[in-house]
Amino acid sequence: MNETKTFDKGYRPRPLQAYLHKNLARFNVLVCHRRFGKTIFTLNHTIAKALSNTKRNPQYAYIAPTYRQAKRIAWDPLKEYARKLPGFKENKQELTVMIHRTWLPDPDVIKIMLLGSDDPDTLRGLYLDGAVFDEFAQCDPIVWGEVARPALSDRKGWGIFIGTPKGKNHFEKRYNMATEDPRWFTCIFKASQTGIIDTEELEGMKMEMEDEEYEQEMECSFNAAIRGAYYASRINAIEDKGQVGDFPYDPGLPVDTFWDLGMDDAVAIWFRQRTRSGEFRYIDYFEDNGKSIPELCKVIKDKEYAYGRHIVPWDANTRELGTGQTRIEIFRKHLRGVEIQKRQAVEERISAGRTMLPISFFNRDTTQKGLDALVNYQKEWDSKMQVFKSKPKKDWSCHAADSFGYSALDKRPSRFMDEYYDELPREAVMDYDELGVI
Repeated sequence: MNETKTFDKGYRPRPLQAYLHKNLARFNVLVCHRRFGKTIFTLNHTIAKALSNTKRNPQYAYIAPTYRQAKRIAWDPLKEYARKLPGFKENKQELTVMIHRTWLPDPDVIKIMLLGSDDPDTLRGLYLDGAVFDEFAQCDPIVWGEVARPALSDRKGWGIFIGTPKGKNHFEKRYNMATEDPRWFTCIFKASQTGIIDTEELEGMKMEMEDEEYEQEMECSFNAAIRGAYYASRINAIEDKGQVGDFPYDPGLPVDTFWDLGMDDAVAIWFRQRTRSGEFRYIDYFEDNGKSIPELCKVIKDKEYAYGRHIVPWDANTRELGTGQTRIEIFRKHLRGVEIQKRQAVEERISAGRTMLPISFFNRDTTQKGLDALVNYQKEWDSKMQVFKSKPKKDWSCHAADSFGYSALDKRPSRFMDEYYDELPREAVMDYDELGVI
């Protein structure tokens, strides 16, 4: 049996942090107010679990919404606590701390990596013994189900979702699911209850902050509106009206698809049917990155829907560097009914999206990922001027929101492809700036 070693990293947990260290399960959702000490707690919990891990060469990931946030928030404190351990080394370029366990009879290396959910591919192919999702409400939710959860499976690794609410999004859904599963540990720590911030300070904050902001950030309310969100309140409204639920594919109606083509082969596609009464039903959603246009066309065909039109954005006229062909030329070699939508300003897409939502219906099981993105789609905050900018924040939600905006601009009646398909391409308007500036 390996000899147990005790190390003093200089970490002294607060009472509630100590409670969590003792009571966490394999999987956990921790909803905590600002200044609770979330990052310090999770980093030290990770280090402690790593030191006691009997498996060889354990690996752990701390995942923030973006790689830049991970570096800004967690890199310095991770080094501060880990460098007091024997065998400590750091790789600043990769934001990775290594602890060489030279005290073991058969020495090995612990790795603790800082990553961002904005680049899920950095996690693919890894095994993990534990993963922390800090501010999960702002993370791309696919990182858990498609990447991190499989990485934890063979070594029975653990997971912690921790953060402050950001409206009714995937963090709230994760919390609600966890409360119904006895295998998960959940808790909510409100500022009015923990005593970490004194009453006088809280009263001052309450006077200076917007009511919704205070309820969200300090009282951990999932019901508070997301400040600067474009669609969140409208989606909450249609959910209350029953427009998000069981609305599956109707074989008697054609399916139109609406695409957003991003950089690095990122893509988002909404699948929509228009009923005879004029309702718009979004029956499916797909997003991915790294797939070629022929591979994406195969995804479309494999779904075996009866299609009408496939609407791609104006930049499908861009030539691919490798082939010299435009994207639309490649599309039309592999898929019938492909049209190019005219170039539109971001503001027009957002305005159309707001108008479209009240008359839209979503099949929850197949569009949840897209709905989560629409809820999180929000204006960029100017921290220097303390105002919202007029343009959207660039994050994981943009592709879904852009493709939905393209669909909202196209309310034409749909017919099955064979009824009206022709080979005449639609041309993009190329003299219009993305942000509405000529």
